[in-house]
Amino acid sequence: MKYVNIVLQGKGGAGKSFVSLCLSEFLRHKERKLIAIDTDPVNPTLHSYKALNCNLIRMMDNGEIDHRSFDQIIEGILEAEEDSHFVIDTGATTFLPMLKYLDENGVLDLLQDNECEVAIHTVVSGGGAIDATLSCVDKIFKVFPKQKIIIWKNEYSGLAAKNDKPFEELKIFKDNIERIYAVPTLKQRTGSSFNFDIQQMIERRKTFSEAINDEAFGLCLANVSRWFKTMCFHSLKP
Repeated sequence: MKYVNIVLQGKGGAGKSFVSLCLSEFLRHKERKLIAIDTDPVNPTLHSYKALNCNLIRMMDNGEIDHRSFDQIIEGILEAEEDSHFVIDTGATTFLPMLKYLDENGVLDLLQDNECEVAIHTVVSGGGAIDATLSCVDKIFKVFPKQKIIIWKNEYSGLAAKNDKPFEELKIFKDNIERIYAVPTLKQRTGSSFNFDIQQMIERRKTFSEAINDEAFGLCLANVSRWFKTMCFHSLKP
């Protein structure tokens, strides 16, 4: 069995690449064979984390998915060693073309027919991005009515709520609750150095593992490490 994690979200700045980083770090900590792929044609953030040895594959051509580049990804998955775990970070600008391509070409069915377990990860962001990110999540549910979905709540800029209702009380959640595999939460932190520590880590393109062992970050990264383990390890199954 091989495992394919596709991270999708059409709202730029929603935290999609940070989710891909968290997922990659989780798999590395569990000593899984990680193969990270960045397909973002505009801002390939995941590829800039050198420790992940992330492959950069540009697959957009005149606003459409270049099937030759995408076939390269699929062939790599099918030919990979057993128990390989893929994390595929997609760009916000590729969101709609990617949904269309995956759907029209039966890509998820192809992978599952070849003993690959597929999970789609997406992001719901709090604050002013709530409506845009929910709209994208709704599109994912409609295009893939039988697919397992992992929804990450990014509350860095505010609670993931609408009209004073938390995400878990919204209609979109209740209507699809049986298909939602997990809801890891990047909780809002105020009044501490936590957000500063995370921002420094992101700006320097350091993984959690690197930052914790880097004297330049200081002892405060221990709190970030504990948060990461609690958030990921309690929300995601091995």
